[in-house]
Amino acid sequence: MSAVEQVAQRLIRAWREGRRQPVEGLRLDSEAQAYDVQRRVAEAMGWFAHAPARAWKLGGAPGSLISAAGVPAGTVRASGWQVPPGHCHALGIEGELFVRLSRDLDEHTDLAAAYAAIDAWMPGIELCDTRWVDGIQADALLRLADQQLNRELIVGLPVTLASIPDWSAQAATLRVDGEQVVRGLGSHPFREPLNSLPWLARHAVALGNPLRAGDLIATGSWTGIHWAPPGASIEVDFPGIGTVTLAT
Repeated sequence: MSAVEQVAQRLIRAWREGRRQPVEGLRLDSEAQAYDVQRRVAEAMGWFAHAPARAWKLGGAPGSLISAAGVPAGTVRASGWQVPPGHCHALGIEGELFVRLSRDLDEHTDLAAAYAAIDAWMPGIELCDTRWVDGIQADALLRLADQQLNRELIVGLPVTLASIPDWSAQAATLRVDGEQVVRGLGSHPFREPLNSLPWLARHAVALGNPLRAGDLIATGSWTGIHWAPPGASIEVDFPGIGTVTLAT
């Protein structure tokens, strides 16, 4: 059995049985292998059996790999959604800006074309989880294979920006039960939230599923990842853009 098959089998078992899997004995050697695992798991779970991915998550930081995962339509939720009991192994919270595309993007997309393609901006929460035992400490490629920790996207109300903000001055605040636990200023890893969108456009073309008008894209965390307890009220606020909430 190949390394890709071994990793995919364990992740499929984790999703089907609702139990985290050990990483001992598993190794991937390339991003291509990690994306192959993503594809195999998605096929086994039927996430895109009727339509290709129309929502995406982006991750990464300067000096590390840029990462992406297609997000199943059934895991895109409206602000205020409540996590069902037992839905997650853990409740990782990331405050992000989401964008919706007004036009298709191809492999020639640059940053200017990416901005021109934005139909709306939304405050968002990415709910993170891991299917691996001690998955936060797992090898980066194994985390990438595991949907880069994605579990759900929680989407706030869309807004149209009259002009592009000074991202270095953009605040992002995460509150848990009303208490501020994170406040960032210009805290996106690349400072520029659409920095990796041209890369995603090329990546999606390579996967045979180019970015389309209407696609939703989570553009990366402004708050880092905060592990919340069950039964908490989560609020992420981007002044001038909006607020999004989640009940764990």
